[in-house]
Amino acid sequence: MNSYKMRDFQSFKWNKSLVLLIGLTFLFGKVYACDLCGCSTTSGSTSFGDLSMSNFVGLRYIHQSFESRDGIFEDSPKSKERFNTYQLWGTVPINDSFYMSAVVPFQDLTRDFQDRSEQISGLGDINVMGWYRFKFYKKKKEGVVDFNTDRERSDHVLNIGLGVKFPTGEFEEKLTNKVNPGFQVGTGSLDVFPTLMYGFSKNNIGVIANMSYYFKSENKNDYKFGNQFSYATSLFYNFKVKLTSIKPFVGVSGDVYDSIEQFDEELKNTDGSIFNASVGSEFTKGKFLLGAKYTLPLKQNLLNGDVESKQQLSLYLNFSL
Repeated sequence: MNSYKMRDFQSFKWNKSLVLLIGLTFLFGKVYACDLCGCSTTSGSTSFGDLSMSNFVGLRYIHQSFESRDGIFEDSPKSKERFNTYQLWGTVPINDSFYMSAVVPFQDLTRDFQDRSEQISGLGDINVMGWYRFKFYKKKKEGVVDFNTDRERSDHVLNIGLGVKFPTGEFEEKLTNKVNPGFQVGTGSLDVFPTLMYGFSKNNIGVIANMSYYFKSENKNDYKFGNQFSYATSLFYNFKVKLTSIKPFVGVSGDVYDSIEQFDEELKNTDGSIFNASVGSEFTKGKFLLGAKYTLPLKQNLLNGDVESKQQLSLYLNFSL
C-alpha cells in the first residue's frame, strides 16, 4: 500500500485521535516542549512530520550548537551555545482531505562564556497547523475495460497548510542586547506561516519537499524578529528487514531571514541565511517509528557572521494513529 494514501477513518476514530492529541498537548505542554522556528538564528523549522506523512503522536528531541562572537571586534572572545529542545508533536486526520498538526515545545538553552555561564529554560511557542491534502489519481489505460469504480491514487501527494505560532514562550528583552538574539525561550509574537509540502514515492524510492514563509509580528516590547523563508527536501529509500521497515535518507535545507526590527526600525546586521545538509534514517515496526537525523551547515551568514551554527541532531519516537 502506498505510504502516502490516507486510511479511511470513521468519525469515532477521528474524535478519539483528536482527543488524544489535545490531551497529550495539555498534559505534556509544560514539561516537553520547545519552539525553534520563531528565533532568528535557529534552523529546525522545516520538519512537520515523518517521511511517510503519517498520522501520529510522538516526542522529538533536538540538539543544536552555536558559536557567537562576544563583542564587536574580530578578536573578541566567543561564547558557545547549546540549544536542547523537547517537543510533543503530532498529526491527526479530520477527514479524508483535512488534518491538523501541533508542536508543543520546551526549551533548555545554555551559553558558556570564558568567565561565566548563562542558562534559561521554559515552555516555548506552541505551533498549530491545518492542512488540506489534494488528491491525484492515476489515469486508466485507454482501451482497457475496467469494472472497478474505485480510482487508484497517484504516487504524488500535495499538501497545503496554514499555521499559527502562539506567544506562549517567555520573551526577555534584556537578552536581545547579546550577539545572538535567538537565545530566547519564546518570541512574544503571534506569527502565521503558510506551507506547501510535496511527496512522491515509487518502487521503494521517495522524495519529500516543503517550504514555508513565516510572517512575524511585533511583540509587546516593540521587537519583531525578521520574516523567514524555510525550505527542505529529502530523498529516501525504503526496504524491509524481517518485520522492520528502514528508510535511510539524505537531504538539504535552508533558511533566509529578514532583518530584526525594533520600534519600526531595522537593526543593522541582523539578517542572514543558512544552507544545510542532513543524513538520517527512520525505523518502523508495527505502530512505532524511531527516527534520527544529523544536520551540518554547508554555507551560512548569520548576523553578519557574528553567529555560527555548528551542527544539529534530532531524535524522534512516534506512535502511529
